[in-house]
Parts: sequence; structure tokens; C-alpha cells
Amino acid sequence: MLLRAREEKAFGLIELVIAMVMLNVGILALVATFQSGALAIGRSAYNSNASSVADKTMEVYRALENKAIYLNAPAGGGADVSGYPNGIPNSTSTWYTNYHGDSAAFGGVAYYDYTTPANSPLWATQATTGTGYVPVPASSSTYVPAGLSPDPTKAVQMVVGPDGQSYPVFTYIIMVKPNGSSGYVKQVTVVVHDPRSTANVLARQSSLFDPNVAP
Repeated sequence: MLLRAREEKAFGLIELVIAMVMLNVGILALVATFQSGALAIGRSAYNSNASSVADKTMEVYRALENKAIYLNAPAGGGADVSGYPNGIPNSTSTWYTNYHGDSAAFGGVAYYDYTTPANSPLWATQATTGTGYVPVPASSSTYVPAGLSPDPTKAVQMVVGPDGQSYPVFTYIIMVKPNGSSGYVKQVTVVVHDPRSTANVLARQSSLFDPNVAP
């Protein structure tokens, strides 16, 4: 009887150990599920807020006259001033790699050249005269209302989202000829980047602005 009792005692301990191992596996799996769910919700929230930022930025352009749709690119500009590029980022800007690297955003045309702007005529800047881009009118700061936020003339800026965070927003404005069109229109592309890692794109919007349709 003593031997049988000892055998049963040992068997109970083995069962307990197995049960504890299985319980731990189950708990760890549950914790991992909660963690992945939390990460997915976090990513979804950032994407949703970024989409709102893209909408907010594009709405500013939709309210402007065509001649007020351009990017500021002052002579000798493009370098960082107070942390952000003064105009379209040049090679000295900390934003250049990410901005320049998104070639799809500027239609694959030659990147803006501060040394010889004539080499990159399809970029819409404050110097765009409209000559050769009928019916696109000449750019004019006179038609850009003061105090707009987001600023439609900035290639790189921070825009506050619904969550209160500031999102890096890259804007590209180029001249394009839509399929079947004999004239030019302006294509505005807004790209919202992840504030946690500016290399990651969270949202992207692109719209065409035809002076024949709107002023």
C-alpha cells in the first residue's frame, strides 16, 4: 500500500507540472494576442489620423485659385532653416533623402534644380510664368491668403492631426498633361509621413487642378 501511495503521489506531481506548462503556454499566447491587437489598433489610428491630415492639407488647395497653387523655391533656397527646408529641399536638407526619394510623387520628372531652375520647368513654383503651359496661369503670391494653415507654399511642414500629434507633410506640385489633353494642369500630391519614423508613408493623396474648370 505504501508503494502504491508513493507511485500515485509522483504521478500527481507530473500531472501538475504538465498542467502548469500548458497553462503558461496558453497565457503567453493570450498575452501575444493582446499585444498584436494593440499594435494593430495603434497602426490603424495613425493611418486614420494621417488620412485626415492629408484631407486637411488638400482642402486648402481646393479653395485656392490656380495661380496661387505653387511651392516656394527661393533662389538659393532648399536648406534647413529652424529645422525645416526653406523651399523644396536641396541636398543639404535633412529632409532631402525622404522627399527626393519619393520620385512617384513628382511624376518621375527631373528633381528641382536650384542651380539651374530651367532644367526642372515642370515644377510649379513662385517663378512659374505659365509660358508654354497653356492654360495654366502665372503663379502669383497676391492670390495666396495670409495665415493659411497648412501653408500651401511649403514643400515640407508639420501639420497637427486629430490626435494632437504633428505629422510631417510633403507636398509636390508639378505640371502634367492628362491623357487626351492638349493643355497642362497642376498636379498636387500630398504625402503624410509617420511622426515616429519619417521614412514611413502613412497616407497619400493626389489631385489635378485645371484652370479651365476652376479659376
